[in-house]
Amino acid sequence: MIVNMLSSATALPPHCFSTTELVASLMHKLSPELINTIGTLGVDQRYSTLENYPSYLAGEEMHATTNVTSMSVKAATECVEKWGGDPHKIGLLIAATNTPSQLLPCLASEVMANMHGTLSRTISTVSMQAQGCSVLLKSIEVARWYLCANPNKVALVLVAEAHTPYIRPLLNDDYFGYRELARMRKRCTEEELDKLRTDTTFVVQSMLFGDGAVAFLIGKEEGIAAFGPISHLTNDEPEDVDLLAMEGGSIKPVVEGRPQYLMRPNVPYRGAHYAVSTVNSVLNDSHSPITSLSQVERCLIHTGSKKILDGVCAQLDLDPDSTKVRTSYDILRNYGNLSSASTGFMLAERGYQSGPALVVGFGVGFAASAGLLNFN
Repeated sequence: MIVNMLSSATALPPHCFSTTELVASLMHKLSPELINTIGTLGVDQRYSTLENYPSYLAGEEMHATTNVTSMSVKAATECVEKWGGDPHKIGLLIAATNTPSQLLPCLASEVMANMHGTLSRTISTVSMQAQGCSVLLKSIEVARWYLCANPNKVALVLVAEAHTPYIRPLLNDDYFGYRELARMRKRCTEEELDKLRTDTTFVVQSMLFGDGAVAFLIGKEEGIAAFGPISHLTNDEPEDVDLLAMEGGSIKPVVEGRPQYLMRPNVPYRGAHYAVSTVNSVLNDSHSPITSLSQVERCLIHTGSKKILDGVCAQLDLDPDSTKVRTSYDILRNYGNLSSASTGFMLAERGYQSGPALVVGFGVGFAASAGLLNFN
């Protein structure tokens, strides 16, 4: 069954910080090689729910002026207003995040509590938390299942992230680049090197991620664009489950501080494999109106990092400098890695809406999703 995107809206925190500004606040801690690595991430700026993000990284107590819930409510409210339809037709709310304000209650319940007068108290709600960066298309598919049973209703899909409060403050005196750490092998134990690598990863994460929310209304009535075939792939190899992980569960609860987000070095390689596999599955689908990426106007690829984007482009035989993938690099440069919301921000862009677009997301699980979007 074909479902349509009826409207979309994004929401950002009020605080924007350039990478240059963040590096300057930590300059005395970062080695020249690590500063060079930061420069290759492809992120010029990001938005943060923390008004003091640079000084927070340097050790100050965080000062948050907004959170993932309030951003979600703002995006949802604007999305409904843009649609202009009857809010009583909204029968399902799907809310997805990897960075909730609190573990319980989940994001959908928090949004409901803040949207009295707009959303009916009797609608169905689904919270899709800790689903990684590929959750957007899964949310669209859940909305499609609901609309199959309730064709006269509309589904509201929210995808939001507030990464920066989860970033660990950088309290060490010195942080080194990965190549520098490799040269330290002879004078450091493996345990010492592991800690130094983890510390370097924390620096990279502080410069890579950003905060934001996006909302979509999905229905059967004619809209901006129609979602076509969607393909998923999860844990293609058993060991892939540990490519990305965050502590904080019953096995390894977080007693002090913040949960650690761990990324294995082969994520770019495996991410490219998952992206290619799901894209090919969409192109080979009997219901797909296209059979080649040459027929796609835009390829909207999750903004893992510039290195990851370059790797996916190489595997898909796409020119990183082409207009076909420009939106992905633009979102990364202007907003950072928005995790599950990254491809949502691309879909909400208004400058390219013509012809088919292919959406590709991949991340924790390890999982990937790809889907076709045909603009009306």
